[in-house]
Amino acid sequence: MHYNLLVTMTTALNPSTHIITLKENSTTHYHLRGLRQQQHDIQRWTQFCASVFAYKPSPPPPEYFARHFYNDPRCDASLVRVMIHCPNAADNDEAQKMTGEIVSSVRIFRRTLSTGGSNSGGATIEAGGIGEVCTSPDHQRRGLSKILLKDAINIMSTTSCDGVGDSGGMSCSLLHANPEFRPVYNKVGGYECVPSKWSLVPIELNKLVINSTDGTNKWTTRQAIFPQDVSQLKALHTEYSEKRLITITRSTEYWTNYVSAELGESLWVLEDNASIVAWLSIRKRGDRYQLREFGADFGNKHSISNVISFALKRLLGVALQQIGEDVHVDSDKKVSLLLPTFIVSDMQQEKLNGATNEVGSILVDDCLLFDNDSVVEENDDGWMYVVFDKSEPNVLELTMRAKDPVPHLIWPTDSF
Repeated sequence: MHYNLLVTMTTALNPSTHIITLKENSTTHYHLRGLRQQQHDIQRWTQFCASVFAYKPSPPPPEYFARHFYNDPRCDASLVRVMIHCPNAADNDEAQKMTGEIVSSVRIFRRTLSTGGSNSGGATIEAGGIGEVCTSPDHQRRGLSKILLKDAINIMSTTSCDGVGDSGGMSCSLLHANPEFRPVYNKVGGYECVPSKWSLVPIELNKLVINSTDGTNKWTTRQAIFPQDVSQLKALHTEYSEKRLITITRSTEYWTNYVSAELGESLWVLEDNASIVAWLSIRKRGDRYQLREFGADFGNKHSISNVISFALKRLLGVALQQIGEDVHVDSDKKVSLLLPTFIVSDMQQEKLNGATNEVGSILVDDCLLFDNDSVVEENDDGWMYVVFDKSEPNVLELTMRAKDPVPHLIWPTDSF
């Protein structure tokens, strides 16, 4: 697969040589550098990442890592930090440093975080995400990932570095870690966990709607069309998520290039007279489904007061059917859906407001998908943060403050 590289090249940041002592008291050499902005170098890295993760039940191919890189509007090869094995140990062997075997990797993702809009003055935070952390099995337990992580933290926290371009000056860093690795990230980088609240609910398939229209041509469900839908989706996402949550903000380029490639045909929209009211994408995770992407229009221009429940009922129907679930009125099957807790709260609030619905609005009970007793809390404690710039809004403080804490949610679409 061929990709066109559209970003500006920056020089490698602080290349360095590391001598590692092995168990038998022999030594071996590694050269730390950033990737070159050359397709061959990037291709070698994507193939390396795929080889390390080949043990997974559904291993990501090299194209997965290439897609994440090339479709990211803020991609920068120099921020992909790699260790090159240099067994010849010649410090002046530049060819070996450039073409030697890649054996370890850490990538810095440049991102901007919202801080909850009205709760935090609408400020944003420049952040560096850490992802694609991997080491070849033959070179593990030598501290290579720790060296790369410290190198990445130095880059992210430094306001001005030689050769960095605009790569420094990030106010904080974030990553997602499995439980066994969280103590390592805390010890090496000072990262602390910031919980994201999720809930597991049972969904009865016979309560969902799979018709593409409601018979009046007023309400329509269809797959998202890129780039035509980007303007509406971006504006609605800003209102629904960025002004309410600590989350990743999305530019027009990010929607057009990254989100479209990540979600593809799995993104469904609900329209009211050709105006997007809501959108949704789900993914299967074992024996359950997870809401990968969702948003809705909170405006008052629509004829329903329970827009969240109304939209989920229709969008879940077509999304589950697309995956292969038999969605119909006679079905007695239930599926488990993991969704952000704030959406559950939105629907519960819609139910409370149902008694005061005006004549002509659709009753909340018509769209109720679960009862309160069936909701099970299942939070994600894997997101971790470290703060560099104390003068900027602090994610940890915003989420834990006693008054008006800001919910934290990184949509799975934006994960790295």
